[in-house]
Amino acid sequence: MQENRSSPRRRLNEKIAVYDSNSGQLLGTLVNISSGGFLLYSDQPVGLNRVFQLRIDMPDGATGKIMELGAESLWVSDANQPGDYWTGFQIIDISARGRELVAELFERWAS
Repeated sequence: MQENRSSPRRRLNEKIAVYDSNSGQLLGTLVNISSGGFLLYSDQPVGLNRVFQLRIDMPDGATGKIMELGAESLWVSDANQPGDYWTGFQIIDISARGRELVAELFERWAS
């Protein structure tokens, strides 16, 4: 499979929750992240080609407690466990502060 990412993703070492900002619903947890996108692990499909306003609860000890961003789901596939899903997102709207928090995730909670 050809790599289409413009920036490398880093796997996260912490369980970091991702919520739909509009509904407050927990969508899943971050698996990896880059400046341009991320992989979400969830127990329900989130829908393909949908735009979300998301809230990411940062790990304890983070400079900011919450990161908000806009992202579009580009693909969805079954995970290894039945009933679980992987969803690839492209970040389409993020503040300068949000970019700083992504960098902090890279530095402190990723491998």
